[in-house]
Amino acid sequence: MPDSSPGAEAAPRVRRTQQERRDSTRLKLLDATVECLVELGYARTTTLAIAQRAGISHGALFKHFPTKAELLGTAVEHLFPRLISEYRTELDAAPAPTGDRVVHAIERLWSIYQCPELLAAIELYVAARTDSELASALSTVDPPHRRHLHRVARELFPDIASTHPDFDAIIELILNAVQGAAVGGVALPANPDHRQMLALLVRFVRSAFSTPPQP
Repeated sequence: MPDSSPGAEAAPRVRRTQQERRDSTRLKLLDATVECLVELGYARTTTLAIAQRAGISHGALFKHFPTKAELLGTAVEHLFPRLISEYRTELDAAPAPTGDRVVHAIERLWSIYQCPELLAAIELYVAARTDSELASALSTVDPPHRRHLHRVARELFPDIASTHPDFDAIIELILNAVQGAAVGGVALPANPDHRQMLALLVRFVRSAFSTPPQP
């Protein structure tokens, strides 16, 4: 006999809206794109491979992203905030070495730049040198991402950011130095010069932050 007790009936299935289904499909494609870039590299990442990994038809992919370049650019745009969030989580979770927040921040930055997803994103920027369509897609992603990085830096060092006139330039120097070393580390992952560079970078930044430039 059927169970007539309260709660015996299955809860009605909530149907997703068309926008929710669209957002879910786009998210699958973006995650699949990042995974393909990490595992296959830019040269071997195809829209067909991305669609297959996402479990979506090849034709459906192009309904969401008309071009491969647009898909790659949006995937990077989707990836960057997550990596920044992970950086902040790691920074807050681990105690600062000897209480030095500059050391802590740069060490964590170096760690996040070893992330395969970020190295895959950097590979796209290198490929954009000879791919004008990809360069155009990334050109809309990079400026807001860079501004986001500077906002995070200002939140981490509010007192210095509000008083030091060269704060943003120093942050750019840190980002470019760590990124450049990370790219070099792909070919020479155990290069001892990288650790020496980081130690020198820490000393420079600590000194720059503690002594405002003279007018």
